[in-house]
Amino acid sequence: MRDPLLRFARRLRTIACLALAIAATAGAAGAMEMIESTPKVNEIMEGKATAFAVRFDQPVSHRSSHLILVTPQGSRTLPLRLRTEPDTLYANVGPLPPGKYELQWEARAADGTVSKGSIPFTVEAK
Repeated sequence: MRDPLLRFARRLRTIACLALAIAATAGAAGAMEMIESTPKVNEIMEGKATAFAVRFDQPVSHRSSHLILVTPQGSRTLPLRLRTEPDTLYANVGPLPPGKYELQWEARAADGTVSKGSIPFTVEAK
């Protein structure tokens, strides 16, 4: 009787260890988060030489990620600078006329995780 109980306890311990390993792996591969941006959410900015930067808590695939500028006239995908910090999406835009805008981002991490978001902002004439 003792032998089957001992085998059961060992199996149970193995299962518990596997469950802990899976839980630790799932926590490590959590969603990528945006931690800083230019412009900031709801920022009022000048429209002179405009550039956008969105920084994340881990490296991103610059070739598989996107920045989209939504303007009063429509939207356009911005060309990303491929040689920049590994955790940052960066694009030069140039002058923007006054109006309300939204910068949409879609970033892909090295592990394939995709994170999306948007940053509304306003350009005022100065």
